[in-house]
Amino acid sequence: TRYLDAETGEIIRFQSKTGRGGISSSGRYNWNRAFERLRRIINYNFTGSSNELHIILTYGSNLHMTDRGIVSNDFKNFWKRIKYHYGSMEYIVMYEPDCKGRWHIHVLVKNKNTDALFIDNRSVQDIWSHGFTKVRRTTGNDNIGAYFTVLLGNGKGRKASRIQYYQKHKKLYTKSRGILIPPLYHMTYDEVEKLVSGHNKVYEKGYSVLLENENIEVNRIYIMQYNDRRNGK
Repeated sequence: TRYLDAETGEIIRFQSKTGRGGISSSGRYNWNRAFERLRRIINYNFTGSSNELHIILTYGSNLHMTDRGIVSNDFKNFWKRIKYHYGSMEYIVMYEPDCKGRWHIHVLVKNKNTDALFIDNRSVQDIWSHGFTKVRRTTGNDNIGAYFTVLLGNGKGRKASRIQYYQKHKKLYTKSRGILIPPLYHMTYDEVEKLVSGHNKVYEKGYSVLLENENIEVNRIYIMQYNDRRNGK
């Protein structure tokens, strides 16, 4: 079975057989695409400003929390109480299991109505009440999305070993309405070169899309990332 990736023109072979790390090649491809989308959304909305925070919510050692549905409801209740105490803010919440399938939560929080955001960790822990919490600043981090979206690579490593605990039809992340989706533009390569001229390129890769069983190139994909916050620009 094959399917078309509408963004790249690639025909992807669906494979149910698992490989290293218990993930099929098609499954790994889909997860990597999901992580890539999440990284773009994070970096489009969170830039390491003083009005942003990273909050970690965990469950106590006596709570072997493996039920993703309960975790989602716990966060919804937590956020209602946060809004009551601190007002309306924007967020991206990511649900992550540990190596034993126990869930914890990462929340990126942003208050667009202030230049500086402060939420005391003691208050967060009292409001959460299920376990330990931690509040961190994102100040100075110019690639926040990379921290949360390590790709699966060849199916090895910590992130790949935890994919088995993500349930079908359960979202990798959720977000508030005010979180913006990066716009998609259609333009020629020459137009792109003019657009990024003078900006600081920090990452680049490219690959060709070939017809299966034939050495005929049907598309060429370039991925380039620019970050003017580096090198003092």
